[in-house]
Amino acid sequence: MSLISLCIKSRLGIIAGFLSLCGALPAVAAPDVWLEGIDGRQHNLSEYIGKGKWTALNIWGTRCPPCLDEIPELVHFHDDHQDTKAIVVGVAIDFPSYGYARKDEVLAFIDDHLVEFPVLLSDATISEKIGTGRLEGLPTTYLYNPQGKLVAKQVGSITRDILEAFILKYENQSSFKPQPPSKK
Repeated sequence: MSLISLCIKSRLGIIAGFLSLCGALPAVAAPDVWLEGIDGRQHNLSEYIGKGKWTALNIWGTRCPPCLDEIPELVHFHDDHQDTKAIVVGVAIDFPSYGYARKDEVLAFIDDHLVEFPVLLSDATISEKIGTGRLEGLPTTYLYNPQGKLVAKQVGSITRDILEAFILKYENQSSFKPQPPSKK
């Protein structure tokens, strides 16, 4: 449980590994935050979040060992789901300084690792900008539901299987509507 912070157990409990529903985080929908993309243009996070698909917002660094391990998982997750139900949006920051990402390093990294999901540049203040408090470590993944509500957070590595299992369980639990007892 030490990896999960600012999250509380809910009626779903801990789902699929360490990813947990967030009840303590603000119910922020599609943060109005502008960041530079690797294309040199400014992008608003609301371009990606709350557009009818699950969005895994992943904060990572090019020299962060756990980030390096999870990038292939995120690439596969994005590739498998981008046309249907989910996307990944990466936010690169410098590691270990937590300063602003070095664009040349990020470009080389995403080319070497065949990253095709959107990648934006920032520094450790990104978590404060999106309203989730201080960044606690890298990598950190925030999961937004298709309506743009922040529903989960993971500090530490995540896998495609954990994301898929969480989404499936969340969708199954959220669609469950208790029926009133029948009167006899």
